[in-house]
Amino acid sequence: MISILADANMTGLAELLDCYPEHFEVQWYQGRTPTAAQLAQAEALLIRSVTQVDSALLAQAPRLRWLGTATIGTDHVAADALRERGILFYSTPGVNAGAVGDYVASVVAAEVMRRGELPNPSGQLRAAIIGAGNTGTAAAARLRAFGYQVECYDPPRYQQGDSTVHRDWQRVLSADVISCHVPLTRAGTHATHHLIDAEALSQLHANALLINASRGSVVAEQALLEQLQKTPELTVALDVWEYEPQLNRELLALVQYATAHIAGHSVAGKVGGALRLMQQLVRDFKLEVELPELASQVAQRLPQAVYQYSVKGEKLSLQTLASALLSIYDVRYDDKLLRGSDLSPQAFDQLRKSYPARAELASLELIDLNSTDLQRWQQVQQFLQVAGR
Repeated sequence: MISILADANMTGLAELLDCYPEHFEVQWYQGRTPTAAQLAQAEALLIRSVTQVDSALLAQAPRLRWLGTATIGTDHVAADALRERGILFYSTPGVNAGAVGDYVASVVAAEVMRRGELPNPSGQLRAAIIGAGNTGTAAAARLRAFGYQVECYDPPRYQQGDSTVHRDWQRVLSADVISCHVPLTRAGTHATHHLIDAEALSQLHANALLINASRGSVVAEQALLEQLQKTPELTVALDVWEYEPQLNRELLALVQYATAHIAGHSVAGKVGGALRLMQQLVRDFKLEVELPELASQVAQRLPQAVYQYSVKGEKLSLQTLASALLSIYDVRYDDKLLRGSDLSPQAFDQLRKSYPARAELASLELIDLNSTDLQRWQQVQQFLQVAGR
């Protein structure tokens, strides 16, 4: 029997583990860090991004031989320390890429409703994706659905010969929409810590839209605060924060969309993370266990598989498309939840813990379309179904 220690807020994990009591002895931890007593017994540890795994934590876990994080990013885990101990380590890249892409689409849709048009200060409908991995690819597809010419900035991929990306930073800064989708790295030629700094911010179009759904420290918060004080018309959407769960209240008051690190929190994204880790754990421990399919896990948590939106009597205008997308996921609701809290670290964590079931935009079906708009909708649908590389 394997002794497992797991984050109690990992959606779908309890159901998976409870099906096989003969294989797993399970302890659950609340909050951000397990207790020393819990760590002392654990052979496998399943975490989310809120748990920092460093040498000090590992010293309390002498039996640990397997670690999995239900996240794309791994900057909360000291990988070198794991290697020194010979501990197997897995993350879940791409598992919530569709959800993060939907977050970007929802922000743009909300801007269409607020401005009456797409963010387009250059007049060229240009969007820049920073980081062409799983979430960046999904976000790029959603932006193309709106008609943007999308360019992906990714110097490491460019150096590897990827002809679909570029390394021209000025092309990024001159875009109408800029969306960040990189891991947090602090060293090396292409470090991303404070990639968006004061110099970069000063070069953005005044009415541009900047979105960060990657890691908080990719954007220098103090520099952003100072830029917004000088250029309040710059539109910013922050799902991640440099010192989360501690929020910069002065900055939050100036950004247009502020959310509690929930961009990837669709049902499919959250359940998929737990399922992916369990699939790997079962393989590594050589267990004869048959796990359910992702679709069945998602279906248990959502009332329906398809969400119909009638456009009878309307043309498929930009506003109609935006309204339809917002009917599935509306970032303004998440913004309202965060601003309505007391903005404490506890409130931030609670919003993530109690996040409601959220469908993905791929489940949207427009009905009652006229024949002229049907082809356009079919093209949009293809973009909404892109889940990443």
